[in-house]
Amino acid sequence: MSMSNILLTLFKLMIKLMIKPPVCLGLLSVLCCPLISTSAAAAQAKILIVNSDDTVNKYRQVKEAFKLQITPFASRIIDFNVQQSQQPELLEKLIKDESPDLIYSIGSQAYQLAAQYGGNKPVLFSSVINWQRFERRDNSYGVANELSLSQELSLLRFVLPGLNRIGVVYDPSYSTERITEARNEARELGLTLVEQTVTEADPLDKNLDGLLAKIDVLWLIADPGVLADRSAVEKIFTASTQQKKPVYTYSDAFMNYGASLVVAADTPTMGRQAANLAQSILQREPIKETVQSPAGSHITLNACQLGKLNTAYNSDALDAINQLLECR
Repeated sequence: MSMSNILLTLFKLMIKLMIKPPVCLGLLSVLCCPLISTSAAAAQAKILIVNSDDTVNKYRQVKEAFKLQITPFASRIIDFNVQQSQQPELLEKLIKDESPDLIYSIGSQAYQLAAQYGGNKPVLFSSVINWQRFERRDNSYGVANELSLSQELSLLRFVLPGLNRIGVVYDPSYSTERITEARNEARELGLTLVEQTVTEADPLDKNLDGLLAKIDVLWLIADPGVLADRSAVEKIFTASTQQKKPVYTYSDAFMNYGASLVVAADTPTMGRQAANLAQSILQREPIKETVQSPAGSHITLNACQLGKLNTAYNSDALDAINQLLECR
């Protein structure tokens, strides 16, 4: 059996555990179930939450899940909203005055500020797009925003077999590290990654049609340089539909535009996972993975859209699908 087939078989087993409603089973019990015990140190901990923008729904969801999980084990929780304050330097003063035992940052801006002003305080992050692009210190921990690339690409191969040429558009300033890793993962699975960079000198409009003509499926990743605004999103999906290319992406929000397959990290689960990691940090437990992949996910298959694009899906994969959208 080839390495790619072995990885695919293992993925089928993993995905059934990963995408169903959270259960206390093996490793997932550490990530999804309520905290069972705590030390006196954790119980007396003072935690500072730095949120990039509390008006962003996914940031608010992850914060609420984190607080619900960690509150019984913390003496005090302090909130700081970067967007609302409009004065990042206030965070430096807050950290000096309060001296928190741990700083939990939500979003890229919050993480950068926490790392800048946190000193030797443990800094925990989540909801950071492509965390690999940021410099990390020894006291930095996190829950990745994206599922592991082996999971993402194995799922694509499992659900939409035969679509071997995968197109991806990315801004090198945001996603170079992730794309570098994706090349190796794709090769292991017998897939070909067809890349197109987007820069100020080389905008999306210039090369999108040419890319679509060379691929079987477009993989739309979380890249702020590509998905700069609604207009950019609409251009991508309009062009993809015109050339009958399915779009595989990371958020159910894109279903309204015509995405064919979505695998999304479960936001509340990420908050609970961050809370469990925070407890381990405060208890000074050994941590094997200082940055963890999201523990939960939700998979949506748009069978209606695939039918319009004359693209077949693997019916054996339906057991792994949380939501199947069919034409009415």
